[in-house]
Amino acid sequence: MKIHRLIAAVAFALASTVHADPLRVFILAGDENVLRTGSIDGVPRGHGSQPVSAEEAAATPGTLHRMVAEHPRFAPLGSPDDGWAVRDDVALYDAHPLHNNTRDPARPLTVPTDPDDPRGFGVGVELMAGHVLGEAGDDPVLLARFATKHPIWFRRGSRSLGHDYLPPSGGGGLDFDGGWDVIHFNHGVWDLQSHEPGNLGQRRMPEDGGEIRTSIEEYEENLRTIVARLKKTGATLIWAHTTPILEGSKPGFFGGEKVNEYNAVAAKIMEENGVIINDLNAEARRLGKPERLDVHDVGNLAPKVTEVIQAALDDRENPSRPMPRVLMIGDSITGSYWERVKENLDGIAFVAKNPGNAQHTGTGVKLVDEWVDLESYLLNGQEYLELINSVHTLFAEIDRYAPDFAGRQPELAGFFWFQGIADAGSPAFAEAYGENLKAFIRDIRNEFDALELPFVVTAIGQHGDAMSDDQRAVHTAQMAIADELSHVASVDTEPFFFPEDESPGGRDWDFRQHAGSFLFTGEAMGGAMLGLMGE
Repeated sequence: MKIHRLIAAVAFALASTVHADPLRVFILAGDENVLRTGSIDGVPRGHGSQPVSAEEAAATPGTLHRMVAEHPRFAPLGSPDDGWAVRDDVALYDAHPLHNNTRDPARPLTVPTDPDDPRGFGVGVELMAGHVLGEAGDDPVLLARFATKHPIWFRRGSRSLGHDYLPPSGGGGLDFDGGWDVIHFNHGVWDLQSHEPGNLGQRRMPEDGGEIRTSIEEYEENLRTIVARLKKTGATLIWAHTTPILEGSKPGFFGGEKVNEYNAVAAKIMEENGVIINDLNAEARRLGKPERLDVHDVGNLAPKVTEVIQAALDDRENPSRPMPRVLMIGDSITGSYWERVKENLDGIAFVAKNPGNAQHTGTGVKLVDEWVDLESYLLNGQEYLELINSVHTLFAEIDRYAPDFAGRQPELAGFFWFQGIADAGSPAFAEAYGENLKAFIRDIRNEFDALELPFVVTAIGQHGDAMSDDQRAVHTAQMAIADELSHVASVDTEPFFFPEDESPGGRDWDFRQHAGSFLFTGEAMGGAMLGLMGE
């Protein structure tokens, strides 16, 4: 972190000696709350929907068209008839390396008009926050947004303050030397797939002349290769036997005794290599499964898997800190229990799963190096370090990322924080949220040598009265932080959560895509920041 501060000091010093006119920079960081957008015209994107007329858009509850027509306070945004306002004194820069991997420079603040813009089409909190800040001073404003909505499930946008964003003083910080503590893995169902002779892509039932995908000789060879690679990680290895498959299971699998033959080969390899065997075949049968011709009819295996992993963790002499790491490698059977195992080990271990479906052992041989690579996963404190690095890079190359304001001196004027979805899904992280948030704010201020940096915390409120206990715990901690640290303000979004019949997005979207939720929230965020700044 000292290196980061040195870079920052040099960047700020150079800026102060060269530039005269200031550029006010505000960081807007968090999870997908920072990117989730309210509807402009009521058309759901990505579903092949056709555009609607301005009249239809204005008639749809909760759209931007409707909001600007009903609320004079939003007149500065422009209108669909006269065109949306474009501010030349406020710009938006996407600082996240995943959300802006082409490092496109900042663009003037306006309502996005391109439905295919990968940076989002809709109303975000930055729109009104930027307008409020832009109107409050003579110097231009740069909003540096740091958030992502990555499509790969293990890099989803819901970054956690208890893990991904965990700051250094809270125990965050990358430790690639720690490695994996436990790896729980399996292959088998896909190896037993039955296919048309000479055509792996075409399923055919065994009784109709189908061929097995992986011969038992290939299965043994592939497993030995995978086990040898996994042993190099130094992790405690746990092999999960293939669950039972009833003969005749569609769309085509060899089952019955064939499963036992392959499990016997696996058992021999695991015993020779000192690998723990988790007999999920026996566990599924104990649960009375399978009862139907479906390879996924295995019952609830999570308790058994949790028990075996927990025992292995207890036996580790020097587990990774602050939490040991567990990697689960497997197919859709693993996918059926890994989330529950993750919940069971909440606060005890960091649990990850290989991306997608591990498929057959041939796939494992090809991808095992990628699966065990720690850099393929978000690690403890990684998102925090990415944020810090992105901000320092922005200041060091301000003319490149904010060309419309070239020649100006960047000044870090404030920090907006809007996050909490992932923490609200973890009882351990929800309980620790208040302390983690205090550590985050303190570390951010120390990092940028700004001990009184104005900090606006926006509390999650997108479920209204239906918040779970853990969601409420996060919300409460976010609202309380202003009483615990100086120069901090909290913005409550619960009042900006609208009923389903008044919203365009339905119940399955946070804030139900109501444009007003984001407009009112952004306006409140900007106002809270000005209050902290004494303006």
